[in-house]
Amino acid sequence: MNLHHMEIFKAVASEKDVPSQNVAVCHMMILEDISKLPAVDSSGISLSSLDESHLALVNQTWKFGKDEVAVRMIRNMIANFPSCCVVDAERKPVSWILTYATCAMGMLYTLPEHRGKGYAKVLISTLAKRLHAQGYPVYCFIEEENLVSYRLFKNQGFTEDPSYREVWSVINNF
Repeated sequence: MNLHHMEIFKAVASEKDVPSQNVAVCHMMILEDISKLPAVDSSGISLSSLDESHLALVNQTWKFGKDEVAVRMIRNMIANFPSCCVVDAERKPVSWILTYATCAMGMLYTLPEHRGKGYAKVLISTLAKRLHAQGYPVYCFIEEENLVSYRLFKNQGFTEDPSYREVWSVINNF
Protein backbone atom coordinates (compact mmCIF):
# COMPACT_ATOMS: atom_id res chain seq x y z
CA MET A 1 0.00 0.00 0.00
CA ASN A 2 1.07 3.58 -0.54
CA LEU A 3 3.06 4.92 2.42
CA HIS A 4 0.75 7.96 2.50
CA HIS A 5 -2.12 5.66 3.57
CA MET A 6 -0.28 4.11 6.54
CA GLU A 7 -1.70 6.39 9.25
CA ILE A 8 -5.27 5.60 8.20
CA PHE A 9 -4.47 1.90 7.89
CA LYS A 10 -2.88 1.75 11.36
CA ALA A 11 -5.79 3.68 12.92
CA VAL A 12 -8.39 1.31 11.45
CA ALA A 13 -6.36 -1.78 12.39
CA SER A 14 -5.98 -0.48 15.95
CA GLU A 15 -9.68 0.42 16.22
CA LYS A 16 -10.68 -3.06 15.04
CA ASP A 17 -7.99 -4.69 17.22
CA VAL A 18 -6.42 -6.35 14.17
CA PRO A 19 -2.70 -7.05 14.50
CA SER A 20 -0.57 -5.53 11.74
CA GLN A 21 3.11 -5.10 11.10
CA ASN A 22 5.10 -3.33 8.38
CA VAL A 23 7.66 -5.70 6.88
CA ALA A 24 9.19 -3.55 4.13
CA VAL A 25 9.23 -0.05 2.69
CA CYS A 26 10.03 -0.09 -1.02
CA HIS A 27 11.02 2.15 -3.91
CA MET A 28 8.85 1.75 -6.99
CA MET A 29 11.11 1.53 -10.05
CA ILE A 30 9.62 1.92 -13.54
CA LEU A 31 11.03 1.22 -16.98
CA GLU A 32 9.12 3.82 -18.99
CA ASP A 33 11.05 3.34 -22.22
CA ILE A 34 11.97 -0.24 -23.16
CA SER A 35 14.66 1.10 -25.51
CA LYS A 36 16.58 2.31 -22.42
CA LEU A 37 17.41 -1.29 -21.51
CA PRO A 38 21.13 -1.74 -22.11
CA ALA A 39 22.21 -4.54 -24.41
CA VAL A 40 23.13 -7.71 -22.52
CA ASP A 41 25.10 -10.68 -23.75
CA SER A 42 23.12 -13.84 -23.07
CA SER A 43 25.28 -16.11 -25.23
CA GLY A 44 26.14 -19.30 -23.39
CA ILE A 45 23.26 -18.78 -20.94
CA SER A 46 20.36 -21.22 -21.01
CA LEU A 47 17.04 -19.51 -20.25
CA SER A 48 13.73 -21.09 -19.31
CA SER A 49 10.55 -20.35 -17.34
CA LEU A 50 9.86 -21.53 -13.82
CA ASP A 51 7.41 -24.38 -13.26
CA GLU A 52 5.73 -26.10 -10.30
CA SER A 53 8.82 -28.22 -9.63
CA HIS A 54 10.75 -25.02 -8.75
CA LEU A 55 8.22 -23.83 -6.14
CA ALA A 56 10.13 -25.11 -3.08
CA LEU A 57 13.41 -23.55 -4.24
CA VAL A 58 11.84 -20.12 -4.80
CA ASN A 59 9.95 -20.28 -1.49
CA GLN A 60 13.05 -21.37 0.42
CA THR A 61 15.19 -18.51 -0.91
CA TRP A 62 12.58 -15.72 -0.75
CA LYS A 63 13.00 -13.44 2.26
CA PHE A 64 9.25 -13.47 2.96
CA GLY A 65 8.70 -17.12 2.06
CA LYS A 66 8.70 -20.33 4.04
CA ASP A 67 5.02 -20.45 5.03
CA GLU A 68 1.85 -21.75 3.40
CA VAL A 69 0.62 -18.28 2.42
CA ALA A 70 3.86 -17.68 0.50
CA VAL A 71 3.68 -21.13 -1.11
CA ARG A 72 0.17 -20.39 -2.45
CA MET A 73 1.24 -16.97 -3.73
CA ILE A 74 4.38 -18.28 -5.46
CA ARG A 75 2.43 -21.20 -6.96
CA ASN A 76 -0.07 -18.72 -8.43
CA MET A 77 2.72 -16.53 -9.79
CA ILE A 78 4.52 -19.45 -11.45
CA ALA A 79 1.29 -20.85 -12.93
CA ASN A 80 -0.28 -17.62 -14.16
CA PHE A 81 2.34 -14.94 -14.78
CA PRO A 82 5.56 -14.65 -16.79
CA SER A 83 8.80 -15.80 -15.16
CA CYS A 84 12.31 -16.33 -16.38
CA CYS A 85 15.24 -18.34 -15.06
CA VAL A 86 18.81 -19.27 -15.91
CA VAL A 87 19.26 -23.03 -15.74
CA ASP A 88 22.43 -25.06 -15.34
CA ALA A 89 23.48 -28.13 -17.36
CA GLU A 90 21.04 -30.30 -15.36
CA ARG A 91 18.21 -27.81 -16.15
CA LYS A 92 18.04 -26.66 -12.51
CA PRO A 93 17.40 -22.94 -11.93
CA VAL A 94 20.40 -20.99 -10.61
CA SER A 95 18.88 -17.50 -11.03
CA TRP A 96 15.27 -16.38 -11.51
CA ILE A 97 12.73 -13.57 -11.58
CA LEU A 98 8.94 -13.74 -11.34
CA THR A 99 5.95 -11.48 -11.95
CA TYR A 100 3.55 -10.67 -9.10
CA ALA A 101 -0.23 -10.67 -9.60
CA THR A 102 0.06 -6.85 -9.67
CA CYS A 103 2.30 -7.25 -12.78
CA ALA A 104 5.40 -6.06 -10.88
CA MET A 105 8.65 -7.90 -11.51
CA GLY A 106 10.07 -9.42 -8.34
CA MET A 107 11.68 -12.17 -6.31
CA LEU A 108 14.88 -11.74 -8.33
CA TYR A 109 17.40 -14.16 -6.86
CA THR A 110 20.68 -15.79 -7.85
CA LEU A 111 22.17 -18.68 -5.91
CA PRO A 112 25.30 -17.40 -4.11
CA GLU A 113 27.72 -19.61 -6.06
CA HIS A 114 26.43 -18.15 -9.37
CA ARG A 115 26.56 -14.45 -8.50
CA GLY A 116 28.69 -12.01 -10.45
CA LYS A 117 28.04 -13.70 -13.82
CA GLY A 118 25.54 -11.13 -15.13
CA TYR A 119 22.54 -13.46 -14.81
CA ALA A 120 20.36 -10.85 -13.06
CA LYS A 121 20.90 -8.35 -15.89
CA VAL A 122 19.93 -10.97 -18.48
CA LEU A 123 16.81 -11.94 -16.51
CA ILE A 124 15.68 -8.34 -15.96
CA SER A 125 16.15 -7.52 -19.64
CA THR A 126 14.46 -10.70 -20.86
CA LEU A 127 11.43 -10.43 -18.56
CA ALA A 128 11.07 -6.67 -19.12
CA LYS A 129 10.93 -7.20 -22.89
CA ARG A 130 8.46 -10.06 -22.49
CA LEU A 131 6.17 -8.05 -20.18
CA HIS A 132 6.32 -5.03 -22.48
CA ALA A 133 5.52 -7.16 -25.55
CA GLN A 134 2.48 -8.59 -23.73
CA GLY A 135 1.22 -5.12 -22.84
CA TYR A 136 2.16 -5.18 -19.15
CA PRO A 137 3.71 -2.17 -17.43
CA VAL A 138 7.37 -2.80 -16.58
CA TYR A 139 8.06 -1.99 -12.94
CA CYS A 140 9.24 -3.44 -9.66
CA PHE A 141 9.44 -2.71 -5.94
CA ILE A 142 12.83 -2.67 -4.21
CA GLU A 143 13.28 -2.52 -0.45
CA GLU A 144 14.90 0.72 0.67
CA GLU A 145 17.84 -1.10 2.24
CA ASN A 146 18.54 -3.24 -0.84
CA LEU A 147 21.08 -0.92 -2.47
CA VAL A 148 22.51 -3.67 -4.70
CA SER A 149 19.13 -4.27 -6.37
CA TYR A 150 18.40 -0.55 -6.52
CA ARG A 151 21.64 0.11 -8.41
CA LEU A 152 21.10 -2.94 -10.63
CA PHE A 153 17.64 -1.81 -11.78
CA LYS A 154 18.78 1.83 -12.08
CA ASN A 155 21.63 0.67 -14.35
CA GLN A 156 19.08 -1.25 -16.43
CA GLY A 157 17.22 1.99 -17.22
CA PHE A 158 14.58 1.92 -14.47
CA THR A 159 13.72 5.21 -12.77
CA GLU A 160 12.12 5.99 -9.44
CA ASP A 161 9.40 8.39 -8.37
CA PRO A 162 11.02 9.67 -5.14
CA SER A 163 7.67 10.91 -3.82
CA TYR A 164 6.15 7.39 -3.84
CA ARG A 165 6.88 4.62 -1.34
CA GLU A 166 5.16 1.26 -1.12
CA VAL A 167 4.70 -0.43 2.26
CA TRP A 168 4.32 -4.18 2.57
CA SER A 169 2.38 -5.10 5.67
CA VAL A 170 1.27 -8.26 7.42
CA ILE A 171 -2.33 -8.11 8.62
CA ASN A 172 -3.67 -10.83 10.90
CA ASN A 173 -0.61 -12.91 9.94
CA PHE A 174 -1.45 -12.63 6.20
